[in-house]
Formats: sequence, structure tokens, C-alpha cells
Amino acid sequence: MRTYLTTAAVAALAWLPPAIPTAAQEEATMAEALAALERKTPMAERPAFNILRQMSGPRPAAELDAFADRLAAMMADVSLPEHVRSNAKYALSGATWDGYHRGSDRTEPGTPYPRAFDLLVRVYEGGTYDGALHTIILADSVRGLAYVRDVFERSERPPLCRWNYESGRNEPLECVRGFHTFHETPWCRAGRILYRDTVSQARERTPSDRLVRGAGEPAPVPDGLPEHVEDWHRRCARL
Repeated sequence: MRTYLTTAAVAALAWLPPAIPTAAQEEATMAEALAALERKTPMAERPAFNILRQMSGPRPAAELDAFADRLAAMMADVSLPEHVRSNAKYALSGATWDGYHRGSDRTEPGTPYPRAFDLLVRVYEGGTYDGALHTIILADSVRGLAYVRDVFERSERPPLCRWNYESGRNEPLECVRGFHTFHETPWCRAGRILYRDTVSQARERTPSDRLVRGAGEPAPVPDGLPEHVEDWHRRCARL
């Protein structure tokens, strides 16, 4: 695994718990925060989160930007272990939170770093981290929702895959994996975010025996979906 510090430096830091610094605990340096991202431990992203949110006081904008750019590069680096890329992702997404987070009764500490949102979009557009699309919503519910809608509208709608019993194969020919072929395309991913609640509510009011999928069959369509959501469901639904 590639490291961002020397092996000796990482070993020296290994004993530090990945916790939120207190008033009596000095904030991690940027080098230490990068080293923490390499750990498979809870809250490994927190030192980087604290730096971007300036928990210990103001930092020069150029310094924050350079550090955030480093995190975005780590997210996009396919040669890194998945947990390292995920830790960088969580640090960036959390850095944007403003005020009350996810409807909780507490506010996030520190100063939001809104530019992280644009970096998450850049990583997603680079095509190396598909999971960034969902994180964009978490980072900023307003701008994120608008961006996901834009992705949905400008992405190509996949064909509707069907099993042809006469030919004994899936059609059209691009349905190489049948109903599973296009689940992870941008159009399907974006629609899954946009229509998740609508589909979930429809499933709740649909008798359970109507939601049983047969072998090799697509996911049954719940009752009462709007026409455009039903179209998405037939092309993309996994469950």
C-alpha cells in the first residue's frame, strides 16, 4: 500500500485515537491527518475533517485549498485501498456541512468549507469514484439534489431488458447481463437517489405477495408509481 508519510512516521502516530480534538488536545498536522486516513478505524477521517473546518482557528485559504485538493486526489486514485479513498470522501463531504446536519438537534462544529462540494463533483465527473454521487447529496442537500437531477437529465436512458423465450436470450443485445446490466449506469444511479422515497412508499402499500421476484425476472413494480418513476423502475430497480 502506498503511504503519504514515511513508515516510521506512520508507526509513531499509530497509537493516536482518531477522535475529535478537545481544547486540551492540539489539532493534528496535515501530515498526521493524511496518515490517519490510511487507518481502518472508526473516525479515521476526523483529523482531516477538523482541519478543513478550521477547528483550531482560521487557516490561510490557499493552505486549506491545497489540503482539500490532496483529499480529492486520494479519492480519485484507483491505486489506493478503498478504505483510504472512502476516508478522504467522508472528510470532504463532512467539511461542507452547515448548521444542523441531517435533521439532528445538534450543529456541526467549526467553519464549513463549501469548496469541498465542487471537489466531490469533480471527482465524480472524473469517473473514478461512482459512490461520490451519493456523497454529493450528503455534502449539500440543496446543491446536491440539483446536481443529481442534472446528472439524471443529461445521462442516457438505458434500454429496457427483456428475456426472449423464443431465442433463449436477453434482448436487446446490449443486455449482456440481463436485468442487471444497467443498474449502475449514471441514469440509474441518479434515479435511485431521486426516486428512493417514492419507490419505498409504493412498496409499503403494495401486498407483499406481489413483490416476489421469480428467477431471472426483473424487480416487480410496486403499485401506484408515477409513470416516469415506473419507467425508471423497470429499467434500473435492483430489488
